[in-house]
Amino acid sequence: MRVPVDDRTLGPAPLAAQQAQAGSPGPAPAGLGGGYAVAVVGTGPRGISILERLGARLLGKRPARPLTLYAIDADEVGSGRVWRSGQPRWLSMNNRCGEVTMFSGPADDGAWRPGAGPTFAQWWQRVDARFPGPDAYAPRSLYGRYLRFVLDVVETNLPPDVRLVRVPGLVSSIDERDGRFELRVGDRRIACDQVAVCSGHPREQPERPARAGRAAADRPRRRAPARSFDGTGRLGVLPGSVIGIRGLGLTFHDVVAMLTVGRGGRFAGRGRDCVYVPSGDEPDLIVAGSRSALPIPTRGAAQRPFDFRYAPRLFTPELIARLRAAGPLDFRADVSPWLLAEVNLAFWQRRLAPDSYAVLERQLASLPSAGVEVMHRLRRAAADLGCAEVLSLEDLAHPFRGRAFADQDAFRGELGRLLAHDVDEAMRGEVDGALKAAMEVLRDVRPTVRAAVDFGGLTAASHKDFVERVGPMLAFLSTGPSAVRTCQLIALMRSGLLEVLGPQARFTAHDDGFVGHSPLVGGYSVFCSDVIDARIPQPDIERDPGPLAEKQRDAGAWRPHVCAGDPAFRTGGIDVTTAPYHPIAADGSVERRMYVLGIPTESTRWFMQVGIGRPGPWGEFFRDADTIARAALDTVELTGLPAEDGAPLGPRDMDYCFGPQHPDGASPSAR
Repeated sequence: MRVPVDDRTLGPAPLAAQQAQAGSPGPAPAGLGGGYAVAVVGTGPRGISILERLGARLLGKRPARPLTLYAIDADEVGSGRVWRSGQPRWLSMNNRCGEVTMFSGPADDGAWRPGAGPTFAQWWQRVDARFPGPDAYAPRSLYGRYLRFVLDVVETNLPPDVRLVRVPGLVSSIDERDGRFELRVGDRRIACDQVAVCSGHPREQPERPARAGRAAADRPRRRAPARSFDGTGRLGVLPGSVIGIRGLGLTFHDVVAMLTVGRGGRFAGRGRDCVYVPSGDEPDLIVAGSRSALPIPTRGAAQRPFDFRYAPRLFTPELIARLRAAGPLDFRADVSPWLLAEVNLAFWQRRLAPDSYAVLERQLASLPSAGVEVMHRLRRAAADLGCAEVLSLEDLAHPFRGRAFADQDAFRGELGRLLAHDVDEAMRGEVDGALKAAMEVLRDVRPTVRAAVDFGGLTAASHKDFVERVGPMLAFLSTGPSAVRTCQLIALMRSGLLEVLGPQARFTAHDDGFVGHSPLVGGYSVFCSDVIDARIPQPDIERDPGPLAEKQRDAGAWRPHVCAGDPAFRTGGIDVTTAPYHPIAADGSVERRMYVLGIPTESTRWFMQVGIGRPGPWGEFFRDADTIARAALDTVELTGLPAEDGAPLGPRDMDYCFGPQHPDGASPSAR
């Protein structure tokens, strides 16, 4: 008889990590005898994906010696920090629940197991009678519960002599002792043979330099014009204050939610006609700004199947492979024209009559091979066929570039019209709407962009430009919120609670606070008692103050990726090999028993913030996880289980994995 997941306990065992006495350096690592251990550090989506693929590769197998899988997390084992299950429900995901799964294969007629389980939407539908449908944007806390459920499924299906040990705590060091790794987790020491590090964003952000012109005595008291938003909801903002927000991306929406709905306010009505009903506990004014002055654009309404895979016509992996064969690329000169052409093809397909677009399609076969000529040829052809409009990614990301405004009213009116237009375009949909269909292409071809950029694909100068300008622009245009969020911003602006500063917004220290203003908007500045930094920082191994990163860096075990040709430009991302992503030490040696995946490698690879699996054929997310799982088990001898031991569970044997009927309920469902 199988033990229900929610009641399953892992009592003391020889394979469990041992607790050290307080104040002592800790006992020797627990002896495993002839056992083998794999540790996964960080159990957000990246870490869970590795554990899921480890579980899938172990199905129906039995190791020749005992095997332990350690799942280690400093915040919540099974969900990690960003997706922790206890965070406020008004902090939502940025993906529709139907396009998300953590199982590397779909559910079938058998029991749920690694490699065959429900998508996030299917799970949500089972746990909540109020399930709003697969197009809904779920609370992040609910996704955290789904991640924990996936880990439960992995554990339940482990074969004999394999166990999962969940270890809460922060890994402060990874040392090599007697041919194995020793992980320090609080007062524990855990011995393992392979370790995968998926630690996510730094826990503490590097201190920014003090601003010029401040007295030395003031610098320790207020060392930067902002404090980072950690997503906990503990903002410490008093009602009646004026709060600045630096950044207008996705985290900006989180901060605004915490300062409004999180203070008891609510939105009434739907669409652009919704209104904000305050609670009285909000700040008097929220002032937000960024260089572009544009809140992150809205995603188009869902119109595509969740397992849809876009087939590019011009910007293909084959093209990038051919371009890279000639040496490092200049992204703007060699890659951007082809990317822009692919985006505009989707745009013109919806702006041209079908017969006219068919004529344009026939011309694709005769395009020049030089990227600089491609857009010129296509633009002229589209204009001849009836559409002279061409999308410029720079113009979309910086609509106020080169403009100045006489006063705040003029800028506010222009921004309001732009946001309303963006919502209208979003409601036309990701297929039928020309603009949003084109922006979906940017999401679809991210793997091809990675193929051009990752692992030294660009010249040093171009890589620096990509990290600092091009990459953030592509992410900004392709990762927007739902139309609901943008409509709420419009309502807050209309109510007078939210003010967005003009281009090149600045928050300058003044007395005991800051003054927010835009140099391109005349006659407007506002005093803020505090400023919250809503920008996502770039990971930087050289400045990361976390104990593990600091120790690995100082020991020379990890180094930042450096582009050939410019050793002065150090990207900050941990230097790793190609799959399975072994870290490269300062002396150039490679640690082949360790793997680093996700955000810590950002800038060595591109857009590692995205850690979501999609239904359908495998993308890079599952391929990365499986590559690491395969390598971690490579030296473990596995044999097949007898048929009676490896028989699948019945279709309802794992219903207990669902937990409460409602996400915010406390009692388990009766079954």
